[in-house]
Amino acid sequence: MDKIYLKGLIEEVLYVWGEPIDINSLSQIITDADKNQIKKAIEEMVDERKQRKSGLLINNFDGNYQFVTRHKHDKYFSALVKKTEKRLTSSALETLSIIAYKQPITRAEVDKIRGINSQTTIDNLLDRGLIKENGRLEKIGKPIIYVTTTLFLQYFNISSLEELPEIKELEEEIYED
Repeated sequence: MDKIYLKGLIEEVLYVWGEPIDINSLSQIITDADKNQIKKAIEEMVDERKQRKSGLLINNFDGNYQFVTRHKHDKYFSALVKKTEKRLTSSALETLSIIAYKQPITRAEVDKIRGINSQTTIDNLLDRGLIKENGRLEKIGKPIIYVTTTLFLQYFNISSLEELPEIKELEEEIYED
């Protein structure tokens, strides 16, 4: 398949799909190209859009690709799109941080770190899609294990968990204030 044609198809899929999509899913949709061709094409597209300062960028959220706008352009869209999204509460941010840094983790482990019952907060994070259940621990009671989701990466505009700041960096910021 011609590379320019393939890139056009990928753009169309990203546009129509709207949500982050991985290479495996793209290859199931675009059956005329193999995974390596698709991966190479999308990586080139990411670089090309960054270099030409395109209005629409392609972000990589831990292997899932999605069209996004530049954050510095948000001010132009604020009148056009009213965000009704609720901000996370301090308890939700605290719980989410613990899960992000310690995952996979159980509710009991989160409770122990926070010193308070976190079930309601975890339920809210599950409802918002920022965390998900990732199986059960093989011990008495078989507690649910929680991990962050791709939506978590999107919410904080990071590509992977490796982009989270080191705990040491955060502690230094806290004590500098």
